[in-house]
Amino acid sequence: MDSTEQKLSELMNEVTAVSPHLADFWQATAIIESLGYTDRIIQKEFGFPDALSVGKYIYQHQQRERTQKAIAPPVRTWRTTLEDFWLFLQQFSRSFVYTLPLVLIVLLEYFHVKTETSILPAQLASLITLSTITSLCTSGGFVQIISRRGEFYTQINEPLQAQRVCLLLLYLGMTTTIILSLIGLFFGLYRGLVADEYLILSTWYYLLLSILWMLLAFLSIKLPWSPLVILLGLSAVFLVFRLALRWGSLEAQIVAMFITLVIVVILAVWLTKHQKLPKDNPEPVQLPQVSATTYLLMPYFCYGIGYFCFIFADRIVAGIAINPAYGIIFAIDSFYQRQMDLALLNFLLMVPFVEYFSYIFIRFWYQAAKQVAVKNQQKLAKNLLIRYWLIVTAIIIVFATSVAITINLFKPATWDIEATLQVLLGCLGYLFLVIAILNAILLFSLNQGRVVFQTLLPSLLLNFTVGYILAHTITVACAVIGLILGAAMFMLLSGQKVFQAIAHLNYAYYVGGY
Repeated sequence: MDSTEQKLSELMNEVTAVSPHLADFWQATAIIESLGYTDRIIQKEFGFPDALSVGKYIYQHQQRERTQKAIAPPVRTWRTTLEDFWLFLQQFSRSFVYTLPLVLIVLLEYFHVKTETSILPAQLASLITLSTITSLCTSGGFVQIISRRGEFYTQINEPLQAQRVCLLLLYLGMTTTIILSLIGLFFGLYRGLVADEYLILSTWYYLLLSILWMLLAFLSIKLPWSPLVILLGLSAVFLVFRLALRWGSLEAQIVAMFITLVIVVILAVWLTKHQKLPKDNPEPVQLPQVSATTYLLMPYFCYGIGYFCFIFADRIVAGIAINPAYGIIFAIDSFYQRQMDLALLNFLLMVPFVEYFSYIFIRFWYQAAKQVAVKNQQKLAKNLLIRYWLIVTAIIIVFATSVAITINLFKPATWDIEATLQVLLGCLGYLFLVIAILNAILLFSLNQGRVVFQTLLPSLLLNFTVGYILAHTITVACAVIGLILGAAMFMLLSGQKVFQAIAHLNYAYYVGGY
């Protein structure tokens, strides 16, 4: 609290001591003048033009405090507990559903499911791995802006606008994906890096997976539970091909995703054709300008891309560190990949919890901000800081528990101490990243998306740079050091911005437009 706020708080206390229950702002003004405050002193000390304006401010402040005191604290009942549990399931499912296929593949690797056939050669398998990583990285930005823009219009009860805007963003994402795939295809054919048929198949796989993620984001705007049902169906089809027909993981993935994509396209077209105009406003509202939309969504777009690039940075570095003598342009060491898959599993399981923890933190913050008086801002900041550290502590405890369970369940008996240490190093990097994601969500809730990207970009560069140097000069396993240092930097930089917002609440509200 600065000196002006301190003086204003002291004046409020003096007026309240004279009259705890002001009749109107005229009485407050009279008390202020009786205390010896002239207009000149008021302008100099408080920045108000005259005594009347200060009287109005103090009277409104006292009325607001009396109203807040009259509000009874909420009573916890079985109904509110059930509502919180239902809220947890919603928040958990919204995030976990997109990680379900990856979790399923990671789990099957540790069940040692044998396959009768293996139709994918090493070159094609490496291209499929690269296509999977790049599809998540390139489509992640469009998934973010489609989801956020659609949720915005849905919350203000404009479903038609949500469909129109998100449909344009979907077309833009699909066009960008097609252009990138054509560039990659022409470059690969020109250089002759791999067999043409492998390159074409991996390009189709990249298109299939990228478009599928964007279509799921579009469907979630109109049918919130559709991604859960669709991805559960995808997982079921994958398991049929993988376990019942004894196909390999990659073959089962390709066929299952193609079937899912066809169903999703049919559903999206049907929903778009059957969108009805609201009766009270039959004419669609004009869409916002492209420049304004770009300005608003660019931080989310960049964050969506940077998020997946950060997750897979060590794998990208490890993949390009392959010896060219093997005749493969990209391949991740299978031993290193299995170690990092086990670490990634804990990260994927932890992200939904972080989504829920951040939601309840922001919900408390918003509710408290509506009721806390100006002179109690420091007390609110202290409570927010305590809650923040409690959430961080809970994240560490849950993450450590998850690591202990997954290592005991899925670590092969043949792994030595060095292999286990590699997994723990990966888990440490992902723990830092999880806390950084918590900070990013809090900053996004304060409309500080640009700040998130400003902290993510240097951290991502550090991740790639350190990982690349160590993987090429020492060993591929050292790529995890880049993940640890980059995630730690992201956590510290974003955490500093969160602490600044909590320490200067009024400024944070002003910057956020509240």
